[in-house]
Amino acid sequence: MKNWMKLFVVWAAAFGLYAFARIEGSIVASTLWWSFVVLTVYWTLFMIYPVTAANVVRRVTTKRLVSRQTMDVELRIERKYPFLIGMVTLEERLPQRLTDEDKTIVVPVDRFFRQAEVVQYEVGAIKRGIHVFDRTVLHVRDVFGLFDRKRTLRLETVVEVSPAELPFDLPRDEHVGGRGEQYRQMRTYTEVANTTSGVREYAAGDRIGRIDWKASARRGNLMTKTFDQEQEKKLSLVFVPAVSAGYEEAFERSLSLLVGAIRQLERKNLPFELYVIEEQVRLFHLPDQSAEVGHYLLTATPEAEGRLVERVKQNLPQQTGDLILISPFETTSIRELMHETQGSYHLYTAVNEVTV
Repeated sequence: MKNWMKLFVVWAAAFGLYAFARIEGSIVASTLWWSFVVLTVYWTLFMIYPVTAANVVRRVTTKRLVSRQTMDVELRIERKYPFLIGMVTLEERLPQRLTDEDKTIVVPVDRFFRQAEVVQYEVGAIKRGIHVFDRTVLHVRDVFGLFDRKRTLRLETVVEVSPAELPFDLPRDEHVGGRGEQYRQMRTYTEVANTTSGVREYAAGDRIGRIDWKASARRGNLMTKTFDQEQEKKLSLVFVPAVSAGYEEAFERSLSLLVGAIRQLERKNLPFELYVIEEQVRLFHLPDQSAEVGHYLLTATPEAEGRLVERVKQNLPQQTGDLILISPFETTSIRELMHETQGSYHLYTAVNEVTV
């Protein structure tokens, strides 16, 4: 039954009690009539009073959070006139994929007779992504629960939840072609890669370390190595978001490994390029494209491997440099990719399980 129909029934009952009191003329009948008149006036005011005319403002702890954290939400409700005596709640439906549970938060406004009030609630174990709170519902009921009024308030709040950063240990020089979790020391990737082109006679001022002792012994004179033009080794950080259904947690952990790798390389001021192996291979130049990388980390989704090796071979211009590859699993395609890599490679996976 609608509220206005309920109010009509209340007024009809009030007139009936009035007629009964006039006919009966007893104190009991009069007391019942006057008591019901008070309730009728209260319910009538509840229907005509602007009980849902309120401004609501939503605030969160910060709009940039990390996955698995607890998010604090604050709702401030303000009115020109105080609420009537009754029960007031604010209802919010959590954004899809914010948490594992699909639920509606109901927050009571305890001191409803004030013109302004602040209520708070928490959302635990939030998940990575861009989440939008788009509305809240103001629900007001009388103290007897007979009448209730609702108003949907359009109130948009965007929350960005980034992947958590996992500790990442850069590999050492002497470890090439193994699992990244085994490495515990930093590697310097800005070494100079020199290629010996021949020898010449020693000249005053040449470095002792460049003397070719075998050639010197054969010729009977000190001979110094000559080199091609020096080139800087390039580091490629490659992320493969390939994972089968049911392994979303491994994918999220691999994203956290990627965040840890990026932060560690940035702390060491090591130049690198980031490749994301999707249907179309994406290249990010850091730090110039830090904003684009941040958006990718917020919106990344797993995908099937496809023709991984061919895509990498066609899009990685520096095949002789160092390669750090991060993936949820060590798969057959990734092992094949490692065999095709001419430079040194280091593989980091989210879990120890190997899939084929």
